[in-house]
Amino acid sequence: MNRITQKLTLAAALAGSLTIASADPVVFNVNLSVQTALGNFNAGNGDTVAVEGVSGTTADIAMIESASPGIYTATNGFTAGSWPNYKFVIKPAGGGTWIWENNNRWFQVPAGGTNLPVAYFNNVTNAPAGPIQLTFTLDMEFAILEGQFNQVSDYVSAYGSFNNWSTTGLLLTNVPGSSNYVGVLSTTALVTNTAVYYKYALNGSGGTWEGNVGPGGAQNRTFTVTNSNQVLPLDYWNNLTNLASVSVGFEVNLAVEDAFGVFTPGSDTVFVNGDWNWSGSALQLSQVGSADLYTGTVAMAIAPGTTVDYKYTINGGLVWENDGVGPGGAKNHQFVLNTATNLPMDYFNGYQNLWPLSISQQANQTTLTWPAGTNVNNRIRLQKSAALSGGWSDVPNTLGQSTISSNFGAGPAYFRITGP
Repeated sequence: MNRITQKLTLAAALAGSLTIASADPVVFNVNLSVQTALGNFNAGNGDTVAVEGVSGTTADIAMIESASPGIYTATNGFTAGSWPNYKFVIKPAGGGTWIWENNNRWFQVPAGGTNLPVAYFNNVTNAPAGPIQLTFTLDMEFAILEGQFNQVSDYVSAYGSFNNWSTTGLLLTNVPGSSNYVGVLSTTALVTNTAVYYKYALNGSGGTWEGNVGPGGAQNRTFTVTNSNQVLPLDYWNNLTNLASVSVGFEVNLAVEDAFGVFTPGSDTVFVNGDWNWSGSALQLSQVGSADLYTGTVAMAIAPGTTVDYKYTINGGLVWENDGVGPGGAKNHQFVLNTATNLPMDYFNGYQNLWPLSISQQANQTTLTWPAGTNVNNRIRLQKSAALSGGWSDVPNTLGQSTISSNFGAGPAYFRITGP
């Protein structure tokens, strides 16, 4: 071999050596104590655990138990700066179905390697509490005194994350001779040291719920699961421990219903109903000022900060407001209860005005049409004026009608529909 050939061979060898990256050691650690308690891993029967799915590896990385019982470890070399993605996998003895973690793990390999923190398989850090009983106790005294709860015809249930907020709650039964109600839940589905959220509702999940009764005004009550039976502290419906109540002023305008003939002031009645009482005739409102304006005050024994739903009815629940009258199309009107609350004026069904006129013209005839509803006794009529500033007069023969065709003469003319 001549000298030039020797130099080229040496250069090639040096270039090849530059492509060889050093492998930095990475130690994987997983805690299988919870999986053992769950029955998913049994080392005594020959189950094993491995690191799987790491980029650039063709085989799994078998793990062995460390000096700490239940913690398994494995070491493998990786290129500094790379991002391995991986999962821990339990391999049952005898070739059973592998148990994979739900989600990938990843990290960047630092120069010099690393000893990764101990991870729990699937990040499950606690075993189920086992068969335990939870005892809920609720005092309904002030709800009874305020007329919110009838011990003969009403019932109360607990709902919560203990059964994924199922619409089938835990029914509470009355402690004879008292206003207390008790329910006992037997479960194996809860995990120790985890938070459970719950609250109470009257007459099923579609009935009346408590407001924001959690700590600091949070929506739900809460407790932490232990590994033994728990008797929860006594709760009070809506956290009411005395008869102190908050006065709420309501005001509703029924001018549109009056115009459509759905409501007749003086002979028909108006009620407000809500989370404090959904009977349909909870509180009758009084006619004030305008014939179509009704007001009233409700004393509510509900925790301040609670969002309260409500609706108006005509004649004690014979006619209810439509759904969708609440904010953003919510089913009910809503407000947040404060220490003193006077609500802005509502409009029954949210109707603040009559609908617009439609005008068409053919030859010397002008046709006007307007919505009049389906009630033949509607009191809508058409009015005309030469100026928008005033001077309105009724157009003959339009009361209770929904259209008219006429030659209204020369000059500007303005039209509007109005009620009684």
